[in-house]
Amino acid sequence: MMTGLGPLLASLAAMDIAAFISKLKRNAILYAIALVFLLTAYALAVAALAVYLGQIWGLPVALLAVAGGALVLGLVIILWAALANHAEERRKREAAASNSSKALMLTAALSALPLVIKSRPLLMASVAAGLGFLVMKNMGSASRYNDPAE
Repeated sequence: MMTGLGPLLASLAAMDIAAFISKLKRNAILYAIALVFLLTAYALAVAALAVYLGQIWGLPVALLAVAGGALVLGLVIILWAALANHAEERRKREAAASNSSKALMLTAALSALPLVIKSRPLLMASVAAGLGFLVMKNMGSASRYNDPAE
């Protein structure tokens, strides 16, 4: 029974991968075509703005105004991306520090485990403390989700 299951699962996985690749190619082509039309619309909108402002202020001033606006928007986007990258790096550093302290605590707990297992009173106290911790943790999460005040 199990020998017939392997080829069936392999063919099913191959069909899913083939369908995924086909869908990926189709979406890439359609998104590329949509991107060409969006960029064309953007270029024509900027040109229309330049022509409109050119009628009001004159062509050189209008082109400088459009270029200045694009420059300011570009700088704002670059600043936004830099701030987002900085915040992400800070979160990664904090998570790494938290994980290293958790690993250190786990190592300390594992090194004390033989002593706790040998001593029956310490074993009972550690089991009670662990169960109490889990109960308090579950009570805290349950009250967080069932709070009628929110």
